[in-house]
Amino acid sequence: MTKIIGSWRWVFSQVRLHYEVVGIIALVSLLVMGVVDFGYFFYGVDILWWRSIVMQEKITPLTVMFHLAGVKVALILGLTLWSYTREGEKTDAQDMPISYVRRRYGRFLMMRLLASLDDLVLLHPRLEDYLQRHKDFCEAVELFRWEARKLFERSDLQLSLPLHEVLLVRDQQEEELLRRGYDEQLLQLRELDIHKLVFQS
Repeated sequence: MTKIIGSWRWVFSQVRLHYEVVGIIALVSLLVMGVVDFGYFFYGVDILWWRSIVMQEKITPLTVMFHLAGVKVALILGLTLWSYTREGEKTDAQDMPISYVRRRYGRFLMMRLLASLDDLVLLHPRLEDYLQRHKDFCEAVELFRWEARKLFERSDLQLSLPLHEVLLVRDQQEEELLRRGYDEQLLQLRELDIHKLVFQS
């Protein structure tokens, strides 16, 4: 029973992590079903009719070339849009208030630590797996303490750098942790709490 619960928990975590892909697949499925239902309801054509239409299409080098060109154009447009988005994020990062940078960095460190703790307490069918995850968690704790110190202690070189470069947050990892819901457990997080974890534990 516990294995089944653990399996469902993993499935739900993956769905929550990749909700954008799940949403796109659902929308495409609804669109396809809508077209098929519309054709059957108004014109009496079913899936076999659509299959015959697809089978009648002749595959030639020219059609293959057109399809490849369409895919390439879509990729180029997508990457261009993504690059503009990333540039906007970098500009916004330079204009972020100090309090926001510190709060975001502290939340990121705590979310990462909670994720390591969850990895430790999940079911482990073998002792070797538990020992390895315990080792990984100990390393995660040491990394948390090392990087959290930058909230309270910085070197001369770090003081000369912009704060968002010193208190660096990995955007992709932060987005993944947010999708997994770790920020909901840190609504009352304060810098004092982090200070206690670093210097009093």
